[in-house]
Amino acid sequence: MNKNIKKWGFSDKDVELFKIIQLFAFAAAFLLIALLMRRAYYDFESWDYTAFLSEWFEHIKGMPGLSGFGADISDYTPMYKYIITIMTKLGTDSLTMYKNVSVFFDVVMAVFVGLLIYEITEDKVKGLVAYAITLFMPTVFLNSAVWGQCDSIFTCFAVMSLYFIVKGKGGVGMAFFALSFSFKLQAIFFLPAIVIYCIKGKIKLLDLAYFPLTYILCALPAVFAGQGLFSALFGAYTTQVGEYPWITANAPNIYQILPEFYEDAKLIKMLVFFSLGVLCIIGTLLLYNKKEFNVKKMVVLAYLFAVLLPYVLPAMHERYFYMADVFAILFAVLYPKRAYISVLTVYPSLRAVSRYLFDNGNTRIDFVLVSFVMLVGVVCLVQFAMEEFNREEEPQIVKSTR
Repeated sequence: MNKNIKKWGFSDKDVELFKIIQLFAFAAAFLLIALLMRRAYYDFESWDYTAFLSEWFEHIKGMPGLSGFGADISDYTPMYKYIITIMTKLGTDSLTMYKNVSVFFDVVMAVFVGLLIYEITEDKVKGLVAYAITLFMPTVFLNSAVWGQCDSIFTCFAVMSLYFIVKGKGGVGMAFFALSFSFKLQAIFFLPAIVIYCIKGKIKLLDLAYFPLTYILCALPAVFAGQGLFSALFGAYTTQVGEYPWITANAPNIYQILPEFYEDAKLIKMLVFFSLGVLCIIGTLLLYNKKEFNVKKMVVLAYLFAVLLPYVLPAMHERYFYMADVFAILFAVLYPKRAYISVLTVYPSLRAVSRYLFDNGNTRIDFVLVSFVMLVGVVCLVQFAMEEFNREEEPQIVKSTR
């Protein structure tokens, strides 16, 4: 079609403009279909909504002005309370409001997944495909449009963090990582990759200062609304640590070999150190690799740790592989011949989420088998990462962080 346009007498600039219009038209079409798909299940009320989210909304709704910023509700961080407070001022349908916010971040996240792929490959079509896959990833739209959960928010900021680090803007990247962490503790799954980026010189030491600065700024509105400083900074996370006594809570990880909802505080503590040991072993093998450290390897690291940590850590829930699911999209687009690895890790995550939302725990297949599929995916990913980090290749230009 582009050749025909040139035959009709249009210039190269006109052809390039037409290509851009084409891409935006496809992007708009994907977005419209994705939004219509999400609206189809907007009336679904999950147990989390009826038991927690709706009550938090009503509680904050009864508070004057912006005092809800400092509300004492469960184990959620100030950043999410800011969103709930603003929602109460904009409408009364809490179910729709919660889902609208999460869907909004679905879209922003999809945009930055596409931009990240384009930044790495300089291929607009691949960027468009990555954007579309993100919009239609089942674990993404089930989390936002069905469940009404907020995992798209912290993962969106993690993707934005990776995007700016790849662009050589480490300070901005660390600020967005702080935003991610200020929403959910699960953002810590991205931390090991951040540490290696820093050691490899992709993030300057001065850039790290943006993390505590941004994190403190995120807590200040809650402090001004009456919440204590320590509580605003760490209260949610100190509550979450030890909040769930189970070795695993529906997560398709290694601990499915134990009885369902098995409780043992001492074993949990032991397994936390076990997980730290596994992390250090793999991190050491990758860290001391002397080959060129390019941007594709940065994506591999992000994906690897986002899958590995919830697989070996105890007390994980079914949706804690959400970030890994999104990074799996980046991996599959960058390494299409290894896309089966993404399938091996995304399917168990989807199965766990579907089990929670629709099966009422009465899964139709052996969940130990599902966790084994995830294990195969983790092993394949670790093996690929080791091969990729030892691969002889022509040096790629990585943008400076200056």
